[in-house]
Amino acid sequence: MKSTDNIYNFLIKEHPDDKLTTQQIASSVGLSRGVVSSYLSQLYRENRLVKSGTRPVYWMVRREVTEFSKVIGYNGSLAKIIKQCTEAIIYPPKGFPLIITGPSGIGKSYLAKIIFEEAKRRTIINKDANFVVLNTADYANNPELLSSILFGFKKGAFTGADKDTPGLVDQANNGYLFLDEIHRLPTESQEKLFSLLDSGKFYPLGENKEAHKVNVRFIFATTEKLDNFMLKTFMRRVPMHIDLPAFRRRPFIERFELVFHAFRNEAKRTGRSIEVSLDQLNRLVRTDKPGNIGAMENDVQLICASGFENVDENECIFVGKPGEPTIFINANSSFEKTSYYSDLIKDQVIKLQKKTSNLLNRESSLDDLSLAVDQMLKATKLMVDEVLIKDLKIKVYKNLKEFLGERYGVDLNLDEEKVQQIASAFSLGELFNEDTVQLSKNELQKSFKKRYPRCFYLFRQFILHTFKRSIREMDLFCFPLMFQNKCVELESIHFTGILLAHGRNTATSIQSVVNNLCGNYIFEAFDMPIDVSIHDINEKVQHYLNQKGQSKDGIFVLFDMGSLNQMFKEIKHSSDDELLVINNLTTAMALDIGIRIQRGDSFKQITKAAQKFGDATGVQYYEGLSDRDNIIVSCMSGVGISEEIKKMMAESLSGKEQIITMDYKDLQHTLDTHEQDFFHKTNLVITTTNIETNLDISIINIYDIMEKPGYQELKRLLIEAGETPGNVDHLMESLLKFFSLEGIKDRLQFLNPDVVINEAQQITAKYQDYYQAEFEGKVRLNLYMHLSLMIERMLIRSHKDNEYTEIPLNNEQEKEFFSVSHAIFKGIEIKYNFKVDDYEISLMYQLLKSYI
Repeated sequence: MKSTDNIYNFLIKEHPDDKLTTQQIASSVGLSRGVVSSYLSQLYRENRLVKSGTRPVYWMVRREVTEFSKVIGYNGSLAKIIKQCTEAIIYPPKGFPLIITGPSGIGKSYLAKIIFEEAKRRTIINKDANFVVLNTADYANNPELLSSILFGFKKGAFTGADKDTPGLVDQANNGYLFLDEIHRLPTESQEKLFSLLDSGKFYPLGENKEAHKVNVRFIFATTEKLDNFMLKTFMRRVPMHIDLPAFRRRPFIERFELVFHAFRNEAKRTGRSIEVSLDQLNRLVRTDKPGNIGAMENDVQLICASGFENVDENECIFVGKPGEPTIFINANSSFEKTSYYSDLIKDQVIKLQKKTSNLLNRESSLDDLSLAVDQMLKATKLMVDEVLIKDLKIKVYKNLKEFLGERYGVDLNLDEEKVQQIASAFSLGELFNEDTVQLSKNELQKSFKKRYPRCFYLFRQFILHTFKRSIREMDLFCFPLMFQNKCVELESIHFTGILLAHGRNTATSIQSVVNNLCGNYIFEAFDMPIDVSIHDINEKVQHYLNQKGQSKDGIFVLFDMGSLNQMFKEIKHSSDDELLVINNLTTAMALDIGIRIQRGDSFKQITKAAQKFGDATGVQYYEGLSDRDNIIVSCMSGVGISEEIKKMMAESLSGKEQIITMDYKDLQHTLDTHEQDFFHKTNLVITTTNIETNLDISIINIYDIMEKPGYQELKRLLIEAGETPGNVDHLMESLLKFFSLEGIKDRLQFLNPDVVINEAQQITAKYQDYYQAEFEGKVRLNLYMHLSLMIERMLIRSHKDNEYTEIPLNNEQEKEFFSVSHAIFKGIEIKYNFKVDDYEISLMYQLLKSYI
């Protein structure tokens, strides 16, 4: 589906009869104004939209002009009825009969004629088809005469029947028969009619052999309750029941248009323009007489007749009292949906707008703003649409409770009078035409959002949920009425909390529980499809942050599954606020965070608490691998070796660097899937194997440090990171001891590796001291292992017959080495009661001769 079609379908579904600005549409669909503007222009060129206004431009779905377009309220309160009428016309093969009910004077006959005209327009019936009308009340006292008129009669059927005469049913063949006041139809005629509805055949009066076959579409009308007068067998054959509302039950704007239409008809009748006061229009709009629209039209005619008597020829007819605001209506006047009504309240709206802006600039309270709105509502009280208000009051109350209450945990503490005021303000907004006056809606929105960001976000969500549209100018005046009792508490939360979870209601269910238990709007929640991407999630989060505004103290994002680091990175790159991201979302976790936010804990306190949620939960509040300078340790042989090395580094080094252990596979994956910035705090990676990477990271194989170049590189990197040479040497000794232990523990038969390795270290240190040499790590490692195993060999040999092999000494250097060695080994010989023979010393010489 093309993007233009998506926009068009959105308008058809959500705003079929509304005028919307480009920005309103863009906000609703979540696209930029520029992109939406190009789509709307394309739809306009395709003749699918109507464009009006200049600054701003308004867009509206282009509707097909039908006969029903003549009906006032066809796209308003009567929209459902018009849809039913259309269905009755087009349903194959011949439509179906319908009955129109409602009080006298509401336009039942007019609607029946419109249905007939629409059927002709659609070529469902021929253009020369008949529309036959019968008011059955005219023959209520003469059933036989009614039957003969309706069904016709044969010659001789009764006295005076001197020829075959067709009835109205025959005349309506291939057209429509409209039977008004159907409740006056006798039982016999009802029985004959339902037989006709079933078979399309009937017998005229006096005929009992040959039935007449016709194709007639029926419309019935009555002012009475159907069950009291109509046979059930008859009503079962009339599937469509349409109930027209009384004039007083119609929306204010439709009543206003009906009154306007009545004055225009009188202007046509008299050939004069009519100047009518707005007060007179309001009184007529509030007509509540049994005759409904008919009674109102009679009143208009009498009023115009009274005015006509008092003017000269060709003068304008004046209706009302001098000095009152008026409008002019002539035979060619057209009624714009809200233009006249807007004129009634335009001055009040402008005054309130200016006053609201001034109060916001002076940082007045919402109580002062509410008082200003209340004054406007009193000034426009005569223009209130009670029918619309009644419906709006139910809708507002329902969504305050079910939406703001259940989802966001917000009870606005509004009594019935306040809800009535809110409904009244919304009713004015439903009818006010913003094209008639230059308004600074965006400025007011910005002011409210800046001063009350959390309240305004909830208000925006309430409008969207309740009315399926974006905020209008008049809506803004409902804001102080709604939030004056709750704004301080709502704005006391300085964090932004977001819940993200896959599934239809997972996140919003947790949100509802937590917000209600906390008694405040703590979290917003987004339910996501299973296949959603991190990028899509971030777009949703960013849209929320833009709507709500930046938080003062930080953002908490709790989500159910996915990459912790990716989520953090996506969101952090779009926000400068402090950010904590936690995965494996649970209700208990969200509640714990929510309670801490509610009671005013700091970001640092909440972050610290979050790190104790358990091993299954990941927490990130910094960008990259860590927020501290760090060294990564990863051994292919397993995390156990890595943890031992971490322990040695912690004991030997200063603690300035964080030591992070990682599984080898995880390290390789992390290096492959992240960019350089992720490791900006990583000083060094220590592994037990060589790793290939394109990143500029220092990686040292731990076995390389056993040789001089490797050790010097390690020493350089650690000193650059702030370590002292002594700390690095101590680390090296610990590493050598550890790897020596690893090498000998399975080869020693009875000696304790930890004890014997210390002996080996001491002996090695004496050789270094005597020869003033620093052995390479690899040499020391070999010495530690050799000496440890040698000590056990000597112990075993001391309990057997000793056979010493003399080793020839070829030069002074060798003689000196043997002499020194005997002195160095003297201590352990006494301690363990054995003698180190020349052969063992000769092996030591081979290991160390390069240093002698």
